[in-house]
Amino acid sequence: MLLLNTSPRELGLELLRVLFVGLVIGVLGGLAANLFVLGVGAVDSLIRDQMAGQSALSSGLIRWAALLVGAFAIYGLKQAFSMDRWHGPADAILAAHRPDAGFPAREGFISTTAAFISASAGASVGQYGPVLHFGASVGAQVRALFPTRLAPDVYVACGVAAAISAGFGAPIAAVVLVSEAVLRHFAVRAVAPITVSAIVAAAVTPLFFDRVSPYAVTATPTDWGLLPVILGLGASAAVLAIVFMRSLLRTAAWAKARNNDLAMVLLAATLMALIGMLVPEAVGLGTQSVNDLLAGEKQVGEAALMLVAKLAATVVCIGLGLVGGVFSPALFLGASLGYLAGFIAVGLGYDPGAITMLTVVGMAAVAGSVIGAPIGVVLIVFEFTRSYEFAVAAILAVSMSSFISTRLFCYSFFDRQLIMRGFDLRQGREFLSLRDIKVSELEMEEGSPVDRALVGEEIVARLRQANRTEAYVVGGDGQLLGTVNILEALAQPQGTAESLIGADQHVLHLEDDLQQALGVARNFVGEAIPVMDAAGIYVGCISEGAILGGTLDRQEQVKGRERN
Repeated sequence: MLLLNTSPRELGLELLRVLFVGLVIGVLGGLAANLFVLGVGAVDSLIRDQMAGQSALSSGLIRWAALLVGAFAIYGLKQAFSMDRWHGPADAILAAHRPDAGFPAREGFISTTAAFISASAGASVGQYGPVLHFGASVGAQVRALFPTRLAPDVYVACGVAAAISAGFGAPIAAVVLVSEAVLRHFAVRAVAPITVSAIVAAAVTPLFFDRVSPYAVTATPTDWGLLPVILGLGASAAVLAIVFMRSLLRTAAWAKARNNDLAMVLLAATLMALIGMLVPEAVGLGTQSVNDLLAGEKQVGEAALMLVAKLAATVVCIGLGLVGGVFSPALFLGASLGYLAGFIAVGLGYDPGAITMLTVVGMAAVAGSVIGAPIGVVLIVFEFTRSYEFAVAAILAVSMSSFISTRLFCYSFFDRQLIMRGFDLRQGREFLSLRDIKVSELEMEEGSPVDRALVGEEIVARLRQANRTEAYVVGGDGQLLGTVNILEALAQPQGTAESLIGADQHVLHLEDDLQQALGVARNFVGEAIPVMDAAGIYVGCISEGAILGGTLDRQEQVKGRERN
């Protein structure tokens, strides 16, 4: 933290470090994001070239073969690196809330590789989630190589901003989305490096790659008489987003219960191939299909079929183990829903130009509920449409969608994933960060351990000498048996320590974290809580004051970061 009396030299050096970190992460994150997107496109093009001119059955078999190869590769990757689960954006968000826990960059790179395989083979998964997490992994790796006074979560946020900016060509949206969905607060200390990373990544794209924004749209004048339709679309988008997210989680839970990863990914590949034979638009990332909707080149029946097929395909792929992101599928589903709303609007007598606007609004509304970044998504709309009217229409629908989905489901799909893993971000980073402090790091006291055979009057004498009110009974091997209160010892002077042990026992372990210790302390009444190691050996005791003091110190440290 820079103080008001920081010298010009120190300020200059700190500014250079900030710019250097932002520049390095921006370049690396931008390169990684573009290589991922272009690589997926190149592999998919090779597969499609093989399918060109073939019958529907032959094309389907080629796609199935590609998916099967991808499924075996993903399974092999998971086994080779002993991955218990795939990592994604939820882990990047958690890392921002627990900056001292360390970011699993290795798992991030492996998971991104698996997602690349899935997307290249034609699985109905997204590219931006893996790219986002890869950017976070890049940021964490840069910190390991070039540590500065910047907090670890700032490095992660810089990587995420670089990936989003390069992926969408939207640097302003990237800065806001990171603050909204990842950091979950606006920190002055983070603005400069995040902004530099986002702008540098956006500049890398046209400088080294022949890429522009993935979605092409021509903005049309907005008829504000469409306001009821926009609000209705926002409510419908919330329902669709909730169905999408719940289906993903339930399918994943069902697949996990089968306890056969290989069978599940092969089943996903087979079902994906079948869906792709029936509805080709459901295969892969779906970027071209979304652009077709934005251009108004689909019939209403085709759009409805695409929506259903994409929903089923994505749930099957991600739920059964073909790892990938949910952002691109959410955009696809939202575009299809908005396109259908556009046809309803035309049927009500509105101008056909409403179809394009409602398609964009639908994309924003569904994606905003799924990823938990309503303002960031609206800014993405603004940057790739360059239309203030489209952005205003989008924020109306996104507000309605987010209002409903946050109350009926969760803040985002990633938040629900973290809750299922035991991390509730609603508790705030101050409380979550308590998991990074172990009981072994707190101030402990020796206490008054006594042998199990010691009688009450001897226990009283020892406690008076130590000026304490509780004794901790241990066996011959040092294992903790329980606690004896001085009042119990006074009442039964000839009773053995083992017979005087109270019924309600509260203990802590050295490996327990501060959050667990705080939970035990809430229900504890006494002098101090005994602590034992993994083998049950008594090692000391810890007072409620030490636990509370450690909690307040930690929370003040986290708040200090947010206050710059």
